[in-house]
Amino acid sequence: MIVYLAMLISGLVLGGGATGWWLSQRWKQEVAAATQSLQEIAEQHQQTKGENQDLQQKVADLTYQLGEANKSVKYLQSRLDAASDDPSL
Repeated sequence: MIVYLAMLISGLVLGGGATGWWLSQRWKQEVAAATQSLQEIAEQHQQTKGENQDLQQKVADLTYQLGEANKSVKYLQSRLDAASDDPSL
């Protein structure tokens, strides 16, 4: 009877240990997968951040060019208005 009880207890201990080991391995796999996913997301974020900075620089450049073009248009318009106001031409 004691032998059967010892076998039962040892079976429970071994089964619990095997289950614990299996869960530990599974947990390590999940952590590794999550770490990989986070690294990929971080890389995507850095790439997107760089693209965003490039686009912001392009916007700034185009805004400057538009301002310069508007100045030129205003200058030429004032010259045209001055020429049409001058009766000697």
